[in-house]
Amino acid sequence: MKKFLSLVLALVMTMSLVTVSAGAKDFTDDSEITYKEAVDVISALGVVDGYSGGDFRPDDVLTRGAAAKIICNLILGPTTASALSAGTAPFKDVPVTNTFAGYITYCSQQGIISGYADGTFRPTGTLSGNAFMKMLLGALGYDSSIEGYTGPNWTVNVAGRAYEIGLTAGNDEFVGAQACTREQAALYAVNTLKTTLVEYTDRGSEITVNGAVISTAASVPTYVTSSVYNQATSINADRDNSGDYTVEFAERYQPDLTMDRDTDDFGRPSYTWAWKNRDIGTYVDYSLMVAEYTTGVSGRELYNVLTASTIRNADLDVYVDGVEPDEADTIDKSDLSRSNQDDVGVTDNGVLTQVWYDDDNNTVIVTEINTYVGTVNAITKATSSADRFVTVASKDTFVSLNTKFETEDFAIDDLVSFTAAWNASTRLYEIQAVKTLEKSLTGTLTQYTGKTYTSSKWDGQSNFSVDGTKYKYSANAYIDSSNNAMN
Repeated sequence: MKKFLSLVLALVMTMSLVTVSAGAKDFTDDSEITYKEAVDVISALGVVDGYSGGDFRPDDVLTRGAAAKIICNLILGPTTASALSAGTAPFKDVPVTNTFAGYITYCSQQGIISGYADGTFRPTGTLSGNAFMKMLLGALGYDSSIEGYTGPNWTVNVAGRAYEIGLTAGNDEFVGAQACTREQAALYAVNTLKTTLVEYTDRGSEITVNGAVISTAASVPTYVTSSVYNQATSINADRDNSGDYTVEFAERYQPDLTMDRDTDDFGRPSYTWAWKNRDIGTYVDYSLMVAEYTTGVSGRELYNVLTASTIRNADLDVYVDGVEPDEADTIDKSDLSRSNQDDVGVTDNGVLTQVWYDDDNNTVIVTEINTYVGTVNAITKATSSADRFVTVASKDTFVSLNTKFETEDFAIDDLVSFTAAWNASTRLYEIQAVKTLEKSLTGTLTQYTGKTYTSSKWDGQSNFSVDGTKYKYSANAYIDSSNNAMN
């Protein structure tokens, strides 16, 4: 007998699991921002701000004049930079009355920027990614003439150095010839904050002996170092052979900015940015992630990605929705073996399992994040003292769930997916992200095996078919048998 089925699949939620923004500015177009961490940090510093309407406009193209302002804000801070002025026109198309004249003059005097052969700067012209990288390299101490950032091959030299020192990190699709957008500029600026400054012991010289010009070669750039280290932004700071610390851009120019090692609500390795002792946000450190799965994971798979020596020598921490599970449910080192082809922990179809290796602490971390199904059953409007929030009724049995979630989205009876993490202080699971269920269909239920559990998990074989297409259950699938609906 055919049954008609209204089906909604709860997909793994990965999009909203990146950041917990505490003091970051909220822009009206936040959902359009790809590099949210970078925009949060840079806007907190006032280096790149939003517009009067409350939007950030991440895809707007950066102009050459605006880029000079960013450089000055990074080095001097926005208050000091805003007081810059030009006594004389720095370029023939940049009069002293130009909005960016002071910024352009400063950058020109510092050797960070240069104009065109015709004596113009073209402040309203589009700035390419390579051109912005050249400016950032100059701010870090690299000499354009020594490093070959001028002449016919300047883009090759700039792009090579920028990639080498991590200025393009986070944008795997960097194309230097393309125009730089506002949010890309924010990303590259944040990378600059974390990058080590350089200096030259000898910039080379020319002397004339008996009428002959003799040139001496410049030294290679070396890291700026200091015997003092008291700036948490120096997450990448290393000691040199003399025992001194390398000095990063933020350590010298933005000493009120800090970046401390942390963990997010799900137990994942993270770091927290703060500005003048006020948290900006906590962000997952994906550089430490070894592997990621959205299906069941066998002990053999984890053994292969971690290697035997790591498993043998490292500590192992496992978190499920932010809490360490009971001893009987956790993943033990003995589970991580070449011979174990069974799924480990609570890994399952629809569970986001992420594996991390923290080299500094020699620790393997496994985090498992469930996606649950729920319904919005109440909305509380914003007041003068509180933001709007919704109440989510979970389809799962949550005995300790804080059902409230601050958001401007969703309406009554919306079917949603959500994640929740354990809060040891409140002794409740706190909702971390809510999204409208992404995939839905209505069709004829042509095959249905029912739900089968093995050790409190799906057995991996349970499935159903709609109009002949087979689907596997997600770990937290919900079936309402009263109306043949499945979520």
